[in-house]
Amino acid sequence: MQRLTVIVASAMLLSGCMGLARDGIPSFDMHVEADADYGLILTTYEDGVQTSNVAPLITFDFSGSGNMDNIESFGVLPGDGRDAIVVSAAEGSSIEVDFPLHGMYGVTAFGIGENGVYSNYTTEIRIEQVIEWYENDTGSPGVLVFESAPGNGWPIPSHFLLNSTVENPSIIELDGREVDVKWDIVNDEGVCQTAGENIGNGDSFVWKTVHFGPVSTHEIYLTIEDGQDRINVHHSLAIVYNQAN
Repeated sequence: MQRLTVIVASAMLLSGCMGLARDGIPSFDMHVEADADYGLILTTYEDGVQTSNVAPLITFDFSGSGNMDNIESFGVLPGDGRDAIVVSAAEGSSIEVDFPLHGMYGVTAFGIGENGVYSNYTTEIRIEQVIEWYENDTGSPGVLVFESAPGNGWPIPSHFLLNSTVENPSIIELDGREVDVKWDIVNDEGVCQTAGENIGNGDSFVWKTVHFGPVSTHEIYLTIEDGQDRINVHHSLAIVYNQAN
């Protein structure tokens, strides 16, 4: 089984844009650098049980701001409905934010100075998800249920991509049996995609499919239609968003 690692990429630089909570001009020059504008949630299931879910962490570093002595606190508003994460400037100049749900998030980083005057900047963070589902030696495959709606409601994913591998292992060389399997992808409107395949003894088959603009909970059903063989299953599902221009 693969070990899971958090994937982040594409560092970005934020600075300059100001919004005033109160009348006045900030007595500091806010500058914040994020170590990524992309993160990947990695989720693994084994025999129908979730064994791992690793959410990406993105760090916002305010240490490059000018006139730091005039800054009282720093904050990040994740853009997913959570309250702002705020730290005192006396305690540190960086904030680490986890993103447990996929989506395109308008994240606002800000600094608060004297008399509540603040400077802020909003940027976009893209969070995608990969789900790996494994079942070995099963005669009754489980159902993979996943949520395609984003953590902040909008925009929806560009698509999800499924690579589903079914192996009909040859336990004995003689008298092994072929097996007929059927895939159904179901959403709140019913079956949206389906496929079937006859897999010979000792063979495997990969069903590759893409679904554009998913907006709801989806379920992936794999059914053994004919044959008594037990099978190995690996679903690899990626929930993907369009990159911002």
